[in-house]
Amino acid sequence: MVPVIGIPVLNRFDLLTRAINSIDFPVEKLVIIDNSGEHNDIPVNRHVKSLFVLRMPSNLGVATSWNLVIKSVPRAAGWILLNSDAWYEPGALENFYSTCDENEIQLSGVPPWCNLWVGRKVVERIGLFSEAYHPAYMEDIDYDYRAKAAGVTIMMSDANICHDNSATISSDGRLREMNQKSHRANVRLHDVRVMEGTLREASWDIVRRCEYGFD
Repeated sequence: MVPVIGIPVLNRFDLLTRAINSIDFPVEKLVIIDNSGEHNDIPVNRHVKSLFVLRMPSNLGVATSWNLVIKSVPRAAGWILLNSDAWYEPGALENFYSTCDENEIQLSGVPPWCNLWVGRKVVERIGLFSEAYHPAYMEDIDYDYRAKAAGVTIMMSDANICHDNSATISSDGRLREMNQKSHRANVRLHDVRVMEGTLREASWDIVRRCEYGFD
């Protein structure tokens, strides 16, 4: 049984429904981080033992949402983090989870970080995702950089995970415009961190949060 699947969502709840309905293997806890600021219906899946919906008044962003999933279920052996616009082909979740290990990161999909496993020992070793990357993009590149520097194994799975890439942003012209600004800022931040050789988490910053947030 998969210990935890976490899915942040901002809009396109039809795609979230598709993602949840594609779960065809037992899951102990499904944690939905609803960043919409609204009250949307979340479907129940018979393969999920416990569903938790955490409704936020504003958009936490990807890294902070992923961290909240981990913090919410801290005793898990690891966490699967799935994009709300991705979904599993039949048998893909079981295939993906069968090779997950608490000492490793495992990826699958296009791009690979649309569905990932982070093992407990990885978080113990390198920490959580860098919340300074807000609201989306580069948090995965940063974690990949930090993990490789620490010698963490990153595995690629052949599990068939499908993905409507960037469906959240492409569905809203306002978000597309705001993302151009925030993406540039996140790339600049990452370039500085790499140049300086910084491997610690980049902490949440209220100035960056308010300047680049999608709200």
